Amino acid sequence: MSTQQIFIGRPAGEISLAIEQAVQRLWTPERGPTLGEIAAALVALGVAFTGVRNTVANMKRYERLVKVGERKVPGRNRPAAEYGLPQSISHTAANEAAFGLSQALQLWG
Repeated sequence: MSTQQIFIGRPAGEISLAIEQAVQRLWTPERGPTLGEIAAALVALGVAFTGVRNTVANMKRYERLVKVGERKVPGRNRPAAEYGLPQSISHTAANEAAFGLSQALQLWG
């Protein structure tokens, strides 16, 4: 087997790619999409809720999705988890840190 034929992991499936795109589209700095919101966005594509639920659980386990918070939603007693892509969290944290530093430097001198 040549080095070009070695794979690190399986390629992403259609459902997981659609979930990543939906999370990227629905995510805002104030709140991330819940499982219900992700599933609602994918119903138009013909993806069943159970398929979304199972794929989100697998993506969370393999750290392709991360839990970014919780919020109260109608119809649930417990808060629903909000999801985001790992890159969106690091970019936001870096941007906020840079903004805070530049603001502090302007105030200081």
